[in-house]
Amino acid sequence: MNPYQKIFESARKAKVLDSIKGLLHWDQETYMPLRGIDLRAEETALMAHLVHREMTSKKFGRALSQLVDLETGECFDDSLSFEKRAALREWRRDYLHEVRLPPSFVKLFAKTTALAQQVWQRAKEKSDFKLFAPHLEKIVSLCRQKADYLSFNEHPYDALLDLYEPEMTTHQITSLFGSLHIHLTALLKKISGCGQPPSEFLHQEYEPKRQLEVGKMLLKAMGLESDSSRIDLSAHPFCLSLSPHDLRLTTRIHPENLSSNLFSVLHEGGHALYEKNLPAEHFGSPLCEGVSLGVHESQSRFWEVFIGHSHPFWEHCFPLLQREFPENLSAVSLDDFFKAINTVAPSCIRIEADEVTYCQHILLRFEMEKALLEGNLKVRDIPEVWNEKMRAYLGISPSTDDRGCLQDIHWSLGALGYFPTYALGNLYAAQLFQAFETAFPHWKEEVKRGALGFISSWLQDKVHKWGRQYPPARLIQQASGQPLSTEPFLSYLKKKYSSLYHLHRS
Repeated sequence: MNPYQKIFESARKAKVLDSIKGLLHWDQETYMPLRGIDLRAEETALMAHLVHREMTSKKFGRALSQLVDLETGECFDDSLSFEKRAALREWRRDYLHEVRLPPSFVKLFAKTTALAQQVWQRAKEKSDFKLFAPHLEKIVSLCRQKADYLSFNEHPYDALLDLYEPEMTTHQITSLFGSLHIHLTALLKKISGCGQPPSEFLHQEYEPKRQLEVGKMLLKAMGLESDSSRIDLSAHPFCLSLSPHDLRLTTRIHPENLSSNLFSVLHEGGHALYEKNLPAEHFGSPLCEGVSLGVHESQSRFWEVFIGHSHPFWEHCFPLLQREFPENLSAVSLDDFFKAINTVAPSCIRIEADEVTYCQHILLRFEMEKALLEGNLKVRDIPEVWNEKMRAYLGISPSTDDRGCLQDIHWSLGALGYFPTYALGNLYAAQLFQAFETAFPHWKEEVKRGALGFISSWLQDKVHKWGRQYPPARLIQQASGQPLSTEPFLSYLKKKYSSLYHLHRS
């Protein structure tokens, strides 16, 4: 084999091992009995160790160094295609991350977080942060160590953020979030002075099994078939890709909150379509991987919000929903349903937050993670500080930990640095949607008829098929025609909600 084939062989083996690790995680979150956690933590730690060992092996390092200067990134073989040179760039990036982490640390991190996930779930059920706090203290300490191992120039948060959103910095996030906070606070203040549409029909009893069937119907309409995907229930909705042909989605069903499941399914379906449309022939290579979590989030928010919260989408889907739940919705008009699902009102729960307030939830988490890494926030003080920030940013405060600092699974996963990608996903999605509307000025008529395939095809052409060939910022600029900016997102929100709440009259 030539050096490129040797690299690909090792990387594909690591990807297969990582898929097994992902399957263990999926099982843990869906079907594993509670008492299985101790062995599952050992299994997870072992798989993390094997993946790390494969990607830091001498064989992999030697083959990589034959084609690229590990210090400068210069490629030695000019005859390689652009695709292969991009794959080498990303393999080098991943390799340099992996070799900086000692194998013992990788195993410890994996075992600690596997145990923490189970405790977090129990703490959430009991709404008792003190149960989870000792595990989170260990995780925060490990994340500080990880940042030190990976190295950073300005802030330890940079090292963790870069794992999820390559080339993004804490300074850039702070600037973007500062701008969002000012404009979103002003918009929310205007809306708060308006009356709210009726929405009590969304909070009646909706039979869980039928809700799940509706979810499956929505996924099929988006282009996700049961021969390559499945949907189950978990404490926190997620999408896990074992390969482009094996996608595991979960949702969370509340019998008295129809919106929760509907939009969780659309959200996770957006993630799944990204993974499904990656070039499967390159499985094991960065060419068959999402470029960043921010771009990944743009795909889920594109479907959940820009399509799923649009009037044309429900012109087609609302009659289907009425047929499934006639006792709840037969007397509800489409316009009333549309206004209800687009109600702007501060909520304690991030994944149920409206478009206007959503990014404030992310700002809160970003500031707290940053303070935890700096040592300016103690784990024991998280509930109090969380509630203070909720009051300051949204004017409400959770009465229990499960609706506050225990609502998200991310910290139990050790994923500090992840949350900013949710807000970036909104910004990316708005830019993509602006370009999409230009490309398809009559998209509403198509969606009214239930035609959604052209949306997935456009996203595949602009985002999915490229894998990690381009860094996130360049990919978004290439796809949308403009660099990262808050303007398209803010413009979209002001236009939509000025109309819904008649703000132009005030």
